[in-house]
Amino acid sequence: MEEKDVIIRKILEKLYIEFNPENLYQLTLKQYGDFLISIFEYINLYKDKYHLSEKDFMEFKKVIHHKYDYDQYEDNCWQRVAFFMDELIFCFSTPAPYFFDSNFEDFKNKIKKDMRKGNGL
Repeated sequence: MEEKDVIIRKILEKLYIEFNPENLYQLTLKQYGDFLISIFEYINLYKDKYHLSEKDFMEFKKVIHHKYDYDQYEDNCWQRVAFFMDELIFCFSTPAPYFFDSNFEDFKNKIKKDMRKGNGL
């Protein structure tokens, strides 16, 4: 079984790469929805290896806005990162079995329902 720190580092590395604004701002709303679900599917791969918590993503939440200059991209670029972080926080602040112990299909349906232009995306 992988060490907790190794798992967290793998996930954070993927998040930093995937949330590069060069790629993020060009996605259509549908593409962004698919992208977001793929990120959560990736995180979900680790559910049996280590019990993830909101604390595991504190560094990402603090650093991501400063890592890239989102202000030079379209308005929805930072909105998309913020939407992801809101969903991430919701996943970890809601008592189990909301995300990692629940039906992932229900979670995907919730994300698809929330993906709309009115959310600033």
